[in-house]
Amino acid sequence: MLKLFKYEMRKTLFPKLVYFAFMLIVECIFLYGYWTDKNDYISLGLALLVLIILCGFMMFGILSLVTLHRDMNTRQGYMLFMTPNSTYRILGAKVAECGLTMLAAGALGLALGVLDYSLIEQEVEFITSLLRNFAAELVPTFPNVSTLLFYIICNILCSVTTAYLADVVSSSLLNGKKGNLVITFVLFIVINFVVQKIIGLVPDTLTISEGFLARGGVALALSAVMYVITAKLMDRYLSV
Repeated sequence: MLKLFKYEMRKTLFPKLVYFAFMLIVECIFLYGYWTDKNDYISLGLALLVLIILCGFMMFGILSLVTLHRDMNTRQGYMLFMTPNSTYRILGAKVAECGLTMLAAGALGLALGVLDYSLIEQEVEFITSLLRNFAAELVPTFPNVSTLLFYIICNILCSVTTAYLADVVSSSLLNGKKGNLVITFVLFIVINFVVQKIIGLVPDTLTISEGFLARGGVALALSAVMYVITAKLMDRYLSV
């Protein structure tokens, strides 16, 4: 399993390095604004940091999906399924790589955010306005922001595993059939819609941080369900 995880990490190493380099560049923009007392650069750095963190989560999920699709539809990638590893391990390595990469990006983003927040208390209102896009009562405290990042990571990971399922259906049950990509896309939309409805059943009576934790936990549980179903399909139709 560890070897498979390292293999998955190496396949997408360059985009990860580029992403983290961009994050550090944005932090330099913020620090330049702080040291020169230029509020425009401070605000730009904060806004770009939030944007890069969120876009990074999506990028890592898409990269993971692209590598799975390539592995199932190219001769070189398909050799992976001929190794003495179960489909559960192969898929599990991909899920672990995607989840841990997003967790690392979130941890770095949170650390930079805490640093920035400690330096510019005069920009609290700006930061609060950004966070209230996620919840009307959200204030920039460590528990709130950390649990928000946890929820976002879990939710995106759930969408990624749902996309895995749709792609495996396309590459196995519907392989070669006319309109398979359209059917797969519709399947993803339908399943993801149901998943988001289930996550939304978490009661609003919880505190903000408790609500984020609960929704993240539900998303993780649903991710596990998608993983098991996808691995079973891969084991039945794609293993050799």
